[in-house]
Amino acid sequence: MRPNSDDVKRGDSPLPAQKAVAAGAVAETSGNTGVGPTASEHHDAPLWNNVITMGGIFVVMVAVLGLVTFGLFHAVAPVTNPYVDIVGYLIIPGILAIGVAFIPLGVLFKSWRLHRHDPLQRVVFRFPHIDLTDPLQRRAAKIVAGGTFVILPVVGVTSYHGYHFTDSARFCAKTCHSVMEPQATAYEHSAHARVPCAECHIGAGASWFVKSKLSGTRQVLAVWRDSYPRPIPPAIANLRPARETCEHCHWPRKFFGAQLKELVHYASDEKNTRSAIDMLLNTGGGDESIGRAEGIHMHMALANRVEYIAVDDRLQDIPWVKATDAAGNELVYRSDGKPSSDPIPEGKVRRLDCMDCHNRPAHRFRSPSEAVDLFLEVGRIDTTLPFIKREAVASLVRGYPDTATAHAQIGLSLIEFYRTRYPDIWNTRRASINQAIDVVRHAYDQGFFPAMRVDWQTYPDNIGHKVSPGCFRCHDGKHVNQRGEALTTQCNLCHTFLNPTSTPGGTSLLEQGEFVHPMELPGVHKQVLCHKCHDGGTARPTTCEGCHDATTGLRSANFGESLGASIKPDPMADLECDACHDISQPRSVATIEAKCIDCHDQAYAGMIARWQADVEQARTAAHAANREDADAAMAALDRAGPMHNPAAAIAIYNAIAGKAAPTTPGGETSTRP
Repeated sequence: MRPNSDDVKRGDSPLPAQKAVAAGAVAETSGNTGVGPTASEHHDAPLWNNVITMGGIFVVMVAVLGLVTFGLFHAVAPVTNPYVDIVGYLIIPGILAIGVAFIPLGVLFKSWRLHRHDPLQRVVFRFPHIDLTDPLQRRAAKIVAGGTFVILPVVGVTSYHGYHFTDSARFCAKTCHSVMEPQATAYEHSAHARVPCAECHIGAGASWFVKSKLSGTRQVLAVWRDSYPRPIPPAIANLRPARETCEHCHWPRKFFGAQLKELVHYASDEKNTRSAIDMLLNTGGGDESIGRAEGIHMHMALANRVEYIAVDDRLQDIPWVKATDAAGNELVYRSDGKPSSDPIPEGKVRRLDCMDCHNRPAHRFRSPSEAVDLFLEVGRIDTTLPFIKREAVASLVRGYPDTATAHAQIGLSLIEFYRTRYPDIWNTRRASINQAIDVVRHAYDQGFFPAMRVDWQTYPDNIGHKVSPGCFRCHDGKHVNQRGEALTTQCNLCHTFLNPTSTPGGTSLLEQGEFVHPMELPGVHKQVLCHKCHDGGTARPTTCEGCHDATTGLRSANFGESLGASIKPDPMADLECDACHDISQPRSVATIEAKCIDCHDQAYAGMIARWQADVEQARTAAHAANREDADAAMAALDRAGPMHNPAAAIAIYNAIAGKAAPTTPGGETSTRP
């Protein structure tokens, strides 16, 4: 090693010990303190010779060995495993990077310590003098060159594979399987099971990749700290627009015509009666060169533009919609009762795209009723087992703390039912019953995840409108524009129904017509939206109480949201519903009062209106109290209809408002029929 300029000026010659020191940073003592070494006495201390740097070198060696082992493991056992992949593609390269970072950190730390203990000591960074005739330098050069040619390709390859691994379905769905188990299970059984998660959740381009990785880092920390929400919130609010992802494979503009669809349903009766609805789903498209521009996809095809505001994070409550046609004409529909010209509600204005309706394309959870219908239709459950539809659905929806308990209780409930109610079938057809138990357990595994608090109701599916609002989020008849026109609820807007008929000769045919419900829906029930009755769980009894259980509870004073108010059964609680309601007529005070006068005289005229005024006055006072703890009671009374027991309703409203409740509405105790 060449002496530095200070050494030459002082006439000193390089010491043999100095030649043995590798070129690089050393600590040098300068000045003569009278004690210790003089200016002519040099002591070289290699800065790399410290615990931190040596530890970093050791970590690098271990990481390289781990990468070599990982590569050999993949060569010998090509079957992929997400846990091995995350170690090989993420953890080991991370350890390698940490080790490399510790090497210069140790050098800096040692130089700081030397300067702290001896302020007169200075650090000299000498440029290396390369002399390959020196055996020590030649050996060091071989090690550095060999290590570089080994480490750089290994790091490059693992980084590349690590990038792709983090975008794979194995990483998204299985690496954190306890968190994403519901989504992973639904994904594996979906039509998109061969589409990588990143194709929809990230898409092409660097900006969304960086955004997803930053979000992913936060999610990994939440999993590590066990602070993630249960259930995981849906991604719909922050999902990339479908035009940048889905439409790389699907192009709604090029769709046209209608699709034939059959909806099969099995009743909850003893015979599991099968019914089917055949219809054409008018999907349509927006390219007149291949078909008529019409149908459902006209919501977002061509120059049409639909925007909306949702006031909840799941995009289910939509009070404001704006539709713009190709000519730029705008129609604003509102369901909050405000004029279209009023300021828009608070919230983000979103443009309607594919994902607003197809919001569960790869993560759809079938309802228990739909799942059992499917297995009955394909023959995996014996349709001749009495009440199997009813009992299977009932066993699914009971609510269990974990999957093991669910499997045990499903088996016990079905076995007990057939053993006690149908002993002959239990003795002669046990194989069919056992198969049904296995299939129902399988249905539970596909749709219920207790650890994550997920079932078929957790994530509403916006395609259709049977179990969740779906299309009726906007098409509910309550969204009215500036012309006084409402978004229609008519079925034939999107469906063409093919109803069975027959010729005089007995030939079975299908003819286009109106929707025919399998069960007769009299009067105003024809206007009830589908999801109000069909919730995907146990079928309700086909009686008034079957749907109006809250009303029955209020009438009989069996009302759980009374907030401590003293309530009594309504005097007319024993009467049948049709004693007051003529469901063939529009519901109003006048039609109800007409039914009263049929049994009583004209002295009762105006009584219903007075009761209603008293109830509305009490409700207004309760609403003005603005008590958050009373929201559930207010909502329950709205569902029950406070006029079904006015005295009880007023007592509850007064309890909310902090008033003393009168004994009767209107002071007409003696005139109650």
